[in-house]
Amino acid sequence: MADHKLHEHIKAALPSTITLDAIPENFASAQEQIRNFLDSFPCSMRTLLELDMIVEEVFINIANYAYGKLTGKAWIDLSLDKDSHSLVMTFRDKGTPYNPLEKETPDISSPAEMRSIGGLGIFLVQEYADSLSYQYADGENRLTIRKKLF
Repeated sequence: MADHKLHEHIKAALPSTITLDAIPENFASAQEQIRNFLDSFPCSMRTLLELDMIVEEVFINIANYAYGKLTGKAWIDLSLDKDSHSLVMTFRDKGTPYNPLEKETPDISSPAEMRSIGGLGIFLVQEYADSLSYQYADGENRLTIRKKLF
C-alpha cells in the first residue's frame, strides 16, 4: 500500500473503546476485538503476536488484581497515530490505584527457581511496547501503550 494511501487509511480510522467485565476469561475477547480493529492494517504476524501478549498480560492483571474479589469493568481505548504508524491502547479500570511501571524489574539472569514471583509480565510488556505511561485520574488507572504497526 502506498505511504500516502496508508496515511489516509490511518487518519480515517475512528477511535474505539472496548468494554468488558474484568474477568480472566475475557482476555481472548479483548485480543479478538483489537485484531478486528486492526483488520485492514498491514501488521506482521510478529507484531500481532506481540500485541496479543501485551493485551493478555495487562488484561489478566486488571482481572486478577484491580477489584479484589469483586468484578468490575475494564476498558481499552484504541486509536491510531498516523505520524508514528502506531496503535495506541489505553487500558482503564476503576480498581485499586496501581502503577505497574513502578514494579521492580525482575532479575532474569538468575535461575527461575531463585527468582521472586511476579513482575515478568509487565517486563515483557515493556519489552514489546514502544512506549508505556501510567496515570491515575478521575478514579481510574490508565495504562497507555504504543506499539508500532509497521
